[in-house]
Amino acid sequence: MQKMTRAQARRTAIAATGLDRPRPERVTARHLKSVFETMGLTQIDSVARVVRSHYLPFFSRLGPYPRETLDRLFYRSPRMGVEYWAHAAAFVPPQTWKHFAGSRTEWWRNDYGQRHPESGPAFRELQAAVLEVLAERPKTAREVGELVDHDLPERHRGHWGWNPSQVKLALEALFAGGIVSSAGRNDHFERIYALTHQVSPDLPETPLAFGAADEPQLGLDPAAPRHRGVSGVDNDVLALTRTAARALGIARPDDIADYFRQLRAPTDAAITELLATGELRDVEVDGVPALRWHAARTPRTVKARALLAPFDPLVFHRPRLEWLFDFHYRIEIYTPAPKRVHGYYVTPFLLGDRIVGRVDLHRDRAAGILRAHRVTWEPGEEHTEELLAELSTMAGWLGLTGVDLEGTHLPLS
Repeated sequence: MQKMTRAQARRTAIAATGLDRPRPERVTARHLKSVFETMGLTQIDSVARVVRSHYLPFFSRLGPYPRETLDRLFYRSPRMGVEYWAHAAAFVPPQTWKHFAGSRTEWWRNDYGQRHPESGPAFRELQAAVLEVLAERPKTAREVGELVDHDLPERHRGHWGWNPSQVKLALEALFAGGIVSSAGRNDHFERIYALTHQVSPDLPETPLAFGAADEPQLGLDPAAPRHRGVSGVDNDVLALTRTAARALGIARPDDIADYFRQLRAPTDAAITELLATGELRDVEVDGVPALRWHAARTPRTVKARALLAPFDPLVFHRPRLEWLFDFHYRIEIYTPAPKRVHGYYVTPFLLGDRIVGRVDLHRDRAAGILRAHRVTWEPGEEHTEELLAELSTMAGWLGLTGVDLEGTHLPLS
């Protein structure tokens, strides 16, 4: 069994996610496609404290690039990626979307309203009406809501202030089932829903169903057991595990399972198969058992410099970040203000093969300034010049005129 130091493992992880490579002088669509292929997915989040989160991992790896080019790759045919619940909401290649067949087939395991003893039939009628409206052209939930009638009562669900309408719930159920997909996002970052064939010819059309093929009413029976896999259709966990292991480079089983939010048992079975084929190899990282992708590189040195989005693939599984980088991280958006330690939108600062600090970032559009409200360095670390250089590069990319570092204003030259 190969033995590795934690520093070697860090460099392997950084190289696997593409953060070790020099940034090109001019970013093209080919560079963006290469980064997406390397990561295997990019998470979507509505928070726009700096910029929408899916733009940031590409900047971290490539530096300034035209965001309209990435929009074109995601929102125009042939699409580089499509939306699905892959790691939370995320863009994944169309082929990866297909690997979630079990999740899509069993959308009805969750009750969006279709099982309600009194309003369930009306909710199912609403879903059918929504599909008729979308057959005309893609639409947002608000646009769909203006065209369909229903008598379903709206319900307060108390989920972080997000209380979706019945139309939105119907659309989200159809989205989870792969019956509809997303054709894009509007200026308010609202999902534009569309039938799958309207989004990509690579996505199979799926009929609306409320249960397994041999039990079509299973999803409507409040008393029926609905364990995962009850339909007999499973996700292609082997393919998802292969993609995750390659994107991570070095990982533990939990890290691999988390990449596409899969259960440990099928992930462990997939890992066993990949060990047998030699695609994965057992290693030991300072005494900790781990798994290394067979083609993963371990550079002698890494000259990375990047502010990492809270949803960056290197960051989003916090236990792996703590294991490899000895870095305990929390974004703190959902932490009550009096309990925040490092700020609201906390971005780790990667320098070389270490995460050396945290920066609370805010794009102040009105003032044209990228504000670093608070910087917290790790013990023994302070790299203000390197941080300023990265902040200035990001500010220029965002079309801003200056940087404010903890109250000190620095105009862009």
